[in-house]
Amino acid sequence: MPNVMQQLFVMNIESLLRDYAAYRAFHKSDTVINMRIPRPILEKLKELAAAQHVPYQSLISSVLFSIAHSDDPQ
Repeated sequence: MPNVMQQLFVMNIESLLRDYAAYRAFHKSDTVINMRIPRPILEKLKELAAAQHVPYQSLISSVLFSIAHSDDPQ
């Protein structure tokens, strides 16, 4: 059974994905990036995405979206 911190982390991922999906409804992706990251980080991201039943690239995009919009007033 997940501990409280794990549950909060999963809830946060769900929130990130939901916010990003709402944004994507009106803003389509039009730029491709290429980056290198350590394999263990990518594998962990893939695991987290699989647990949420989303593509790992969507998970990464949702995190980047959240960082880019963290100072935006709501």
